[in-house]
Amino acid sequence: MRICATLSLCAVFVLVSGCRDAEPDGQAAPAAAGVAAEVETRVVQVETVSAETVMRDDYLIASGTIAAKQTSNIGALAEGVVEQIFVRVGDRVRKGDPLFRTRQADYQRSLVEAEAMRDVALAEVERAQTLVDRYTPLETKGVVSGVVFDNAKTALEVARANLRLKETEVETAKQALGDTTVRAPFDGAITARYIDEGVFMANRFSGMGNSAVVQVQECGIAAAILFAPESELARLRLDLKGHLYVDGRSDPIESQILILNDRVDPTSRMVEFRMAFANPDCAVKAGQSVRAEVEVDPRSATVLPRRAIQGTGEDRYVYVVTNARAKRRPVTITDIDADRVEILDGLTSGETVVLTASEPLYDGARIELTPS
Repeated sequence: MRICATLSLCAVFVLVSGCRDAEPDGQAAPAAAGVAAEVETRVVQVETVSAETVMRDDYLIASGTIAAKQTSNIGALAEGVVEQIFVRVGDRVRKGDPLFRTRQADYQRSLVEAEAMRDVALAEVERAQTLVDRYTPLETKGVVSGVVFDNAKTALEVARANLRLKETEVETAKQALGDTTVRAPFDGAITARYIDEGVFMANRFSGMGNSAVVQVQECGIAAAILFAPESELARLRLDLKGHLYVDGRSDPIESQILILNDRVDPTSRMVEFRMAFANPDCAVKAGQSVRAEVEVDPRSATVLPRRAIQGTGEDRYVYVVTNARAKRRPVTITDIDADRVEILDGLTSGETVVLTASEPLYDGARIELTPS
């Protein structure tokens, strides 16, 4: 009796458990199938747009350094002890202004000696001329032989040649004396002073270091020395216009390429070009950092309205219309303006993409154009 009762209870438990398990499965299968069918048959109303190709202004970005039009390290023209320096770093000079002077005593003495030798030579010419003038009438009368007369004329020519030589030595001595005062070769600014008074300076390379006294820069005209990768050579040429952005200066400077170096640096693989500009009052300093935006030839670009782009950051994508379905496709973009972006990768011109949708899209969603 106990065994029968136990078997009856087990049968009841199995029956109840089987009914509980079967009931949810029987309801879930039809429910899941209904949801899938609803998603599959749902059609999203969309507005589309085609990617278009436009010609877009293009810019080449390069960086470099500001340089003055000319930079000259000025040394002594007449060697000697530097007696006086007339300028300081930061001074502005005009062409011809004195910069420094070497000791003049030796050069003044050389000039006096040269002038004295010239006066002796002039006296020799006058004496030889007098003798020729005296012999001329006597030679025609036979009083003076032709040989004597010829010797007198030869002596006159020698005296004249010697006078020319001495006159040249006087001019050389004057030039040397004048060269003791060194003057600015152009308008500019003093940007370095290498020595003080009392130092002996040679006017030839001595092998003992810098032989300059001061440095002068012609900074009224400056140039940006810029470098770009050699891959940009095809886009660079003379006269291309652009803007220069100098560190510490808010306003850009308009300029154009005036020099394009024909040499590519074999180490850095960079090409050099220069853009000059007027620099009133030397406002932009040599050595400042500069960035250039050069207007190169326009290029074609694939453009879309910004509203067609989905996602954030680097995860950007669009929904491409393919056989009445929306296919998600990743794209790479860059901004053009507030309303448009350029497609750098992932889409070609003429492809149709979803601009707006009546509800959130997913990859493979069925779509239908919104009636106009």
